[in-house]
Amino acid sequence: MARTSHVVKVLAVGVVATAMLAACSSSSSTTTPPATTSSSTSTSTTTSAPAGTAVAVAIGETDVQHMYMTLDSDTVPAGTVTFTVVNEGVKKHEFVVMSTDTSTDKLKVKNDEVVEDAYTAVDEIEDIVPGSTETLTVDLAPGHYALICNLKGHYRMGMWADLTVT
Repeated sequence: MARTSHVVKVLAVGVVATAMLAACSSSSSTTTPPATTSSSTSTSTTTSAPAGTAVAVAIGETDVQHMYMTLDSDTVPAGTVTFTVVNEGVKKHEFVVMSTDTSTDKLKVKNDEVVEDAYTAVDEIEDIVPGSTETLTVDLAPGHYALICNLKGHYRMGMWADLTVT
């Protein structure tokens, strides 16, 4: 019996030691999640890296007469640019990228829409529904770009932004 009792005590000490090591390991693994988070961020960055420079775009309405398009950066380096467009509004919108030397607030308008044929079309996202997020990845050379929503009246109500590519 004494020997069995001694073995049980040794096992108990072993279990406690293992638990303590696991706790220390746990402590290290508390350090690991941030690394994993960083690694996740790296993974996102890695995923974003082939997509080039990221630009966040918010679009929507402030009231029935005013709309907006805001960029987190209005200057980016030449190359691949990924626009992440969030429709914060209650109406459907679109996101059009055009190359032009004309300042975006001075674009040619006919029938309450920008005359897109007067400019060099790059690409666009159509039918961005309220509450949705869409992405558009394009290769941009240095120059000026007009970013607009060209649904009837939206440009006039403020849905445009200038982008400079260096």
